[in-house]
Amino acid sequence: MKIRPKHAALIALSTVLLTACSSGQELSYGGKATGEDLEVTVLRVEQGGADDLSVLRNPERYAGRTPYYVHYRVTKTTDGAAEWPDLDVSGDEGRLTHLSIRPGFPTPTVDANGDVTMVPAPEFTACVPDDTDGKDFDAAPKGRSYPSCGVYLTDEGGTGPTRVEWLPGSGKGDPIAVWK
Repeated sequence: MKIRPKHAALIALSTVLLTACSSGQELSYGGKATGEDLEVTVLRVEQGGADDLSVLRNPERYAGRTPYYVHYRVTKTTDGAAEWPDLDVSGDEGRLTHLSIRPGFPTPTVDANGDVTMVPAPEFTACVPDDTDGKDFDAAPKGRSYPSCGVYLTDEGGTGPTRVEWLPGSGKGDPIAVWK
């Protein structure tokens, strides 16, 4: 079968358009991506320091790893339930580890007189995620925005992130958007 030049151009254009549709929105930091019921903007990625992790339990677990903070904003585009975005961060060596940091509990101490005092848990303040309850998020009206931050760690001696992807809810398939 012989393909005529005008058909070859049409096939090439169709291939380019289909590839562009399946690869998601390509954006720079600060660019806004639109999904089914959300808009997500990755504002910036900042490199943290090893001492940032010293307030965590067992900080020696993170020796040689560098934290990176992905600051982003989520805006609801519809009323009703919506799924919080799933971000994946990768560098030249592969995916960075997402570190979920929850508030710690105070430590009770007893003095010589038997009085109990509570020593507050150290706080991780370098990157504070949004802590909105899922029900409150679903009940929020269209247009409500939520600033948030995610902590991602390199492998020991690894380099920083080169891309942030917004993955579909299943985590499978092409990303909805990619920030570089």
